[in-house]
Amino acid sequence: MRERIDERLVELEVEHGFRILYANESGSRAWGFASADSDYDIRFIYVWPHERYLSVSLPPETFDFGVDENALDISGWDLRKALRLFRKSNASVTEWISSPIVYREEVEFMERWRGLVGSVFSPKASAAHYRGLGKNIWAGIASDGQTTAKRYLYVLRAVCAARFVLDRGAPPPVLFSELMGQVDIVPELGRVIDEMVANKATGDEGDGISRSALLDTFIGSSLESIATEVDALDSRVAPAEGLDALFRDGLALNER
Repeated sequence: MRERIDERLVELEVEHGFRILYANESGSRAWGFASADSDYDIRFIYVWPHERYLSVSLPPETFDFGVDENALDISGWDLRKALRLFRKSNASVTEWISSPIVYREEVEFMERWRGLVGSVFSPKASAAHYRGLGKNIWAGIASDGQTTAKRYLYVLRAVCAARFVLDRGAPPPVLFSELMGQVDIVPELGRVIDEMVANKATGDEGDGISRSALLDTFIGSSLESIATEVDALDSRVAPAEGLDALFRDGLALNER
């Protein structure tokens, strides 16, 4: 599958004329709780040739190719769009560049980018993102008598990521196992979560599971406390200078 992913990335570059600077796995495979039938959620960051940015009409900033016959769910963002969102501490971009599964990388360029995380990161924006994500997923779970391990784990990861950001003031670990190891939960809850992850690995995404009163209580109370703490934080948007320089260097990579 890795070979097919590499081939597909090259095909996209040839078809569209951009250069892919970075490509990674996102979602459940990157987080460490994929199911037997999970798609490959491939995200990439690309840059156009210099002259495309000097046109009256802006070049496309996003591509979404959907899921193909090989279960590859591929989408990408233009470098300038990705950096604009990164400046606002967009959690998706921060997770992408920190993914444990990397398919394509301009190593020196990406190391410089990752080096900017500390100066750009906004705890309020990040925690609010994860809290909002968890709230939306939880609303769907709370209205059903049954759910899936995928939905439970998605909301648990969002809640624990928000908790980590509020406690540490830093981006949360991408791997779910690392995140759970750094969030304060009772042992009984940890055992329930570990069992759910193990069962999900051998089942399918749509397999239903019974609701857990322990999980429900933890999620509901966490969302309430997180909302109060997020509201108390100050907002910030990082200066653009370092990101402007990074963008120009990304353009230069496409001229080689």
